[in-house]
Amino acid sequence: MAARLHPLPAFLLVVALVLTSGCLEGSPAPDDGVVRTITPHEASALIEERGDDPGFVIVDVRRPDEFAAGHIPGAININSAEFSEHLDGLDPEATYLIYCQRGVRSAGVRELMRDAEFREVYEIEGGMSAWEEVGLPVAG
Repeated sequence: MAARLHPLPAFLLVVALVLTSGCLEGSPAPDDGVVRTITPHEASALIEERGDDPGFVIVDVRRPDEFAAGHIPGAININSAEFSEHLDGLDPEATYLIYCQRGVRSAGVRELMRDAEFREVYEIEGGMSAWEEVGLPVAG
């Protein structure tokens, strides 16, 4: 007759592994990088501070038609549906500010970039909708 293991210790082990492996949202990127969500005002301050730095890239991950209808000044457009195809062409040592319309698509891109060990990625909480709601500038 085989010994029966109690399921609670196994569950606790799984929880401990998840917590220690950095799978929680907002956890740091590998090698002490930064991957986190920031408010539109924090994003605006980051743009003001780093806007002239060639190692700082603002990426709108919406569809091209959404981008054309209005975007954050200085942003480039890489559609989230095709983002993984462009990942190898991006510098993992650069600083990225990413956003979509409401934060759903950019959350997926943020995690993709975290998994690819990008050093510094900021995602705008609430996306373009939140940016416009607080009256920040829009181009296009």
